[in-house]
Amino acid sequence: MNSLQFNLTHEQWRQHPFCDELEQFMLMQNVHERQRFKVITCVLEAVSNVISHTQDTHEPIVLIVHCSHDRIIVDLLDHSPTVPKVAFEECPNQLSEHGRGLWIMYNWMDAVRFQTTVLGSHLRLTLLRHH
Repeated sequence: MNSLQFNLTHEQWRQHPFCDELEQFMLMQNVHERQRFKVITCVLEAVSNVISHTQDTHEPIVLIVHCSHDRIIVDLLDHSPTVPKVAFEECPNQLSEHGRGLWIMYNWMDAVRFQTTVLGSHLRLTLLRHH
């Protein structure tokens, strides 16, 4: 399994072109274009949610992407104390301020898991690879 890791503060996430590096990493792992799009979109939504909903902008947000022959696993660790509660049957209204990003994650990924940790929260996204 190959991995890529970013440890960045809120400001660094806003300035760092991590999507290019993430896409290059997945290209090197022969991840299909549609799956790269799904992973990058979900990572952008997740990082955006963390930045929007955490107060301490100096604590690093850690993103680790693992690629194996059968799955892509994304781990996002941050210092936010809350884990989102989601129960969407359908995509939230386009005029709704919240929820669409979470809905996309739950519908595009094969598994989504939020859990509280000693340091904050841990989001794990899993996408099975299609060969």
